Amino acid sequence: MTATKFPIERAGYVVAGLFSVAIIYTIAFLVLDEANARFGVIALSAAIVVMVQPSFLNRRLARAPWLGWAFDLILIAAFAWSAYWFFQVKQQLWTGFYMATPMNVAAGLAGMTAMILLTIRAWGWSLVIMAICFIAFAFAGPWLPGLLEHFGVNIRDFLQIVWYSFDGVFGRTTGLVADNVLIFLILGAVLERTGAGESLIHISTALTARIRGGAAHAAIVASAVFGMMSGSVAANIAGTGVFTIPMIKRQGFSANFAGAVETAASSGGQLTPPIMAAAVFVMADLVGMPFVLVIAAAALPALFKYIGLFAQVYAEAIRLDIKTLPKEQVPVLTRRDWLNSALVVLPILALMITFISGKSPATAGLVGVIVAILTGFALNPDFRREPMRIAYALADGGIAAARIMLAVGVIGIVLAVVNETGVAIRFATAISSFGEGYLIGALVFAMLGALVLGMGLPTLPAYLIIAIMIAPAIVKAGVPPLAAHMFVLYFAVYSSIVPPIAYGCYVAAPIAGGHPLQTAFVALRISIVGLLVPYVFVFSPSLLLVTGDFAWQELIFTMIRLLAAIWMFASSLGGADPLLGRIGTGQRVIRFAIAAAAMIPVAAIWAPAVVLAVLVGVFSGRLMPSIQSKES
Repeated sequence: MTATKFPIERAGYVVAGLFSVAIIYTIAFLVLDEANARFGVIALSAAIVVMVQPSFLNRRLARAPWLGWAFDLILIAAFAWSAYWFFQVKQQLWTGFYMATPMNVAAGLAGMTAMILLTIRAWGWSLVIMAICFIAFAFAGPWLPGLLEHFGVNIRDFLQIVWYSFDGVFGRTTGLVADNVLIFLILGAVLERTGAGESLIHISTALTARIRGGAAHAAIVASAVFGMMSGSVAANIAGTGVFTIPMIKRQGFSANFAGAVETAASSGGQLTPPIMAAAVFVMADLVGMPFVLVIAAAALPALFKYIGLFAQVYAEAIRLDIKTLPKEQVPVLTRRDWLNSALVVLPILALMITFISGKSPATAGLVGVIVAILTGFALNPDFRREPMRIAYALADGGIAAARIMLAVGVIGIVLAVVNETGVAIRFATAISSFGEGYLIGALVFAMLGALVLGMGLPTLPAYLIIAIMIAPAIVKAGVPPLAAHMFVLYFAVYSSIVPPIAYGCYVAAPIAGGHPLQTAFVALRISIVGLLVPYVFVFSPSLLLVTGDFAWQELIFTMIRLLAAIWMFASSLGGADPLLGRIGTGQRVIRFAIAAAAMIPVAAIWAPAVVLAVLVGVFSGRLMPSIQSKES
């Protein structure tokens, strides 16, 4: 906020702060008309994005900034006109007697176009290109082949389902996100301003300093905690990466590896309970389960995902012969450090207690925000001396909320087209018929579809689109709904590290001084367990803890084979063993084969693989003394 130069930007921050205040006040005291609330949130979001990212600052308009002003005024006028007509026909929408007229069709088209153009400004082209493809699909239905063919729509029908209904831009998804998710974006902004991030990095560094590669382990912990609240892989990398990436490089890791660790950890944070980038609340609504059960289901997959990431970092440290931090560089934790840890722990603990007591997600988020502000005042002297940090946090949270709501509005277009044309049902039927005899093939197709659909998008919009298109398909193939939605959420998140888009790596690489694509390939390598865990809980659903066919025996065996696979993958892909040091190509190939076998949910395959992993450990332990004697 302090970097703004123009009055319009400063006004935008003020409006964004008031937006956050309105969200908090509404959760605490008000019950709003649903139509008014949904349209109002989208309209405010559009206004905030126009002000904080004005067109006249575009370098292409440097010689004629008046064109930028004119363009933004046209966008505002278009949205205002669409608002007028929306509220003119609102009563007709509720009663179902809406009739399209040329005037309200034109107004709806103007509002939708303005929203799409502002989404480009907020998020780039990825989401909008996808929406344009679905719009074209809606109109081209009669001329499409086979599975894609449908009756098509005309412009009046299209505007009615997309704009003038409660299934499109202002549909249930918009209401769900506005009611339950925005408060968590404000919480993340408040935690950042209270100084919780710096304290967490300091404590993580101290606790992991005596482990080889400790700086990278500390970065994983810090990025995981803040990643679960930020809702954006890119925002988390930019926020914590400026501290963690140089720290990783100073310990001896390469630039590409440092960027990859930060990207993988920030991505994984979106899958970490209890908040999971607020996607948990949408998932709970879609699968019809209590939030607490969804949070419990995510716990073990997230744990093993991070164990795999820690193991990869440890193997890399051994391969590069990176020692533990020198004693003089190990931070000495003081009473102040432990007090500062409460800046993170107490707000999360408060919102979890609120959850468990049966309150709504919005109420839990509100409690978290209040506790975060109070602990900031109580424990951080800098926060007390600079109370304007609260205003800055509210402005940051309001801007993040505005950007997310525009993306959700565009997803409403996609959702309306999908529902009107029935393409998701046909797509699901096609995949399920294939999956009846070959489920792994259906899952691979679903994974590839999720990675493509999620590329370049923040977590929540990516999950929403993939949940609409892909999750029903694998549910029809026989996968339990919770496992299906968790499966697509994982790959929605990991699309941020998959080339060629790999947008998370394009944020981390410049900070690290590395190459984006090379960083992406390293991030994929060290995230291999996270990429395979979704397949594990689909075939062994007891790992999710709350499924109807839970079995202790299956859970124990799954955990054993996952641990064996993690060790074998880490030593194989990292090229080093904790006991032997660097290992040759032959050993790496053998260990990779053992790891792959341990992941296969067939006892005749994974059981021998686990035994072989144990034998490798025993063999390595016995071989170590002879290697040391030769070296001496």
